[in-house]
Amino acid sequence: MGLDAGSSGGYEPPDVQVAAGPGFVVEMVNLAAQVWRTSAGSASQPVQTIGLESFFRSAGSDRLTDPRVLYDTLSGRWFASVSDIDGSSVLLAASQGADPTAAWSTYSFAASGCADQPRLGVADGIVVLAADVFASCDDNFAPLLGAELWVVNKAQLVAGAADVASSTYGPDRSFQSLAPVQSLSSTATEYVVSVDVPSSHDVHLLTVDGIPPAPVRVLPVASLPISPLSPPPRGQQPSTSNGGPQPAIGTNDDRILDSVWENGKLWFSANTGCIPAGDTSLRSCGRVTELATATRTVDWDTDLGRLGAHVFYPAIRPDSSGNLVVVYGESSVAILPELVAIARTPDGTFTTPVVVGQSAGQYSGDRYGDYFGAARDPSQPGLVWVAGEQGVEFAGARAWGTSVASVQVSFSSVTPPAASGSVPPRLRARVVVGRIGTTVRLAYKALDDGASVREKVTVSAKKTVVFRATTGAGQLHAGQTYYVLWRTPKRQHGRFTWCVASVAADATRSPQSCSTVTLR
Repeated sequence: MGLDAGSSGGYEPPDVQVAAGPGFVVEMVNLAAQVWRTSAGSASQPVQTIGLESFFRSAGSDRLTDPRVLYDTLSGRWFASVSDIDGSSVLLAASQGADPTAAWSTYSFAASGCADQPRLGVADGIVVLAADVFASCDDNFAPLLGAELWVVNKAQLVAGAADVASSTYGPDRSFQSLAPVQSLSSTATEYVVSVDVPSSHDVHLLTVDGIPPAPVRVLPVASLPISPLSPPPRGQQPSTSNGGPQPAIGTNDDRILDSVWENGKLWFSANTGCIPAGDTSLRSCGRVTELATATRTVDWDTDLGRLGAHVFYPAIRPDSSGNLVVVYGESSVAILPELVAIARTPDGTFTTPVVVGQSAGQYSGDRYGDYFGAARDPSQPGLVWVAGEQGVEFAGARAWGTSVASVQVSFSSVTPPAASGSVPPRLRARVVVGRIGTTVRLAYKALDDGASVREKVTVSAKKTVVFRATTGAGQLHAGQTYYVLWRTPKRQHGRFTWCVASVAADATRSPQSCSTVTLR
């Protein structure tokens, strides 16, 4: 489990980021950061939670928003950024060593207006910040002044210099949401990508060369054709047990969400609208694209969609074997919001999706964040850490929670042996009351933690089973409530018996827990 609304300032929605360094993982969400200590073969241990106002040492009561964080293997330093709304600036922090719980140096870079959703990238000699700059942060209709870049001397940041040399590009109205890449291998050139808003047929590739105080050149080098990006529809959710409204999940627009570069390959992700295979309706889908920066060509361009469901906010990182790990949100009229991870292998195939975080109920907030995060672990480069919103932590609540998990792609050529002695988590069915002809929630509480667990549910009238369902494999967290939706018959009322049991990956089952469903 990651940071939640209570620990991140109480604001809605969450903007989730994650970074991984040697022995540590850092999550930043809204106004808080949490640090875990990690080591191979043992569970991660939380060691620090800190408010971002004190972390960035912001002036007075300045409002902060939209944090980003990364670990730069080339310099052995952590970098983090955030928008200072009241100061009309972007704040940048650089760690003074490889330990993120130790000292950081902080810097402020003036913006030409309100810096919205600053992005963070790094190359050999520079750190690059980017933001869309608006005339005002407090006016929803404030005009866009353009996209702005700040190019900062990385060696001076690493040295903890009191003042660092920087150069500014823009605001340029030709581009929107410029996204500098996190460079995972050595490169003197920093690459930046952008797409048109609200729809786009091209991705714009820019290069940044030079280290301040020497001259810096920002050069648009190509506009490459891609499959059209279009505004995604809002994501659907299951209805409430009393047939109430289905609040939709905001999936924002087609702006680039995440970008990364390594050894001549550049990947970026975005939201878009698409019709998944076998579907007939427009859904929210995730877009992932790979560019070759040497030849300035698009190598592949893929929409991640699911029949009958919505996919949103993909974040990406390659592992050391060439697998591209993607984390995204997913929901539908039958699926509560959940966090899912998948990988694209070097041969172009996708692995089976894995659910890494599940909502305990409907998400009723106005929005669903702006981005998720992914990061490769430099100590275990076959491991990628992912983070994103999982929805609500408790059924019926308005607040939100996040999940942080590690993902590793396996290429075992044989079926691994079943785990011996695995114990599926115990469940407790709850009493349910609903109306005939509506969708009711068969709620149950997890008494133990569990991973890759399915839940089997049956509803019976006397000795006749009238409903049966099995959930997808996912995680269970002790103390949390989950549920399965049952569309009840229109003319059958009275009391039913319903039972639930968990099934582990090796097919062992927990004892059934049973309760009653009363339909009126």
